[in-house]
Amino acid sequence: MTHPIDFGILRPPAAAAARPAGSPAPHGAPPGGFAGELARAGEVAFSAHASERLARRGIHIGEEDRRRLSEAVRAAGEKGGKDSLILLGNVALIVNVPNRTVVTAMGAGAPNERVFTNIDSAVIA
Repeated sequence: MTHPIDFGILRPPAAAAARPAGSPAPHGAPPGGFAGELARAGEVAFSAHASERLARRGIHIGEEDRRRLSEAVRAAGEKGGKDSLILLGNVALIVNVPNRTVVTAMGAGAPNERVFTNIDSAVIA
């Protein structure tokens, strides 16, 4: 089955489309519309792999950590970083800076993961 590509219409993400029009956003979610897009523009996303690693290792990234992470990604981007190691307390995160996406995460208790390759920058947050 094929579907035509419509370049004239921007479609919302599936999660936003699932919520009926006019219903309030979930608690803690950024507002919708232009203000919401501005709020989400500064966020750093976590890949499925990074999310799974954080959950498996019991690592929680709180709001203050997310703010520090976002600032570290911004700083790496300003210096031209593409794939950056960001040290956030005892957590090491590898972030694809242009996409603002954490691609993997390691905790301090991972003795076999002390070598980082394919990075071009590091930020201590």
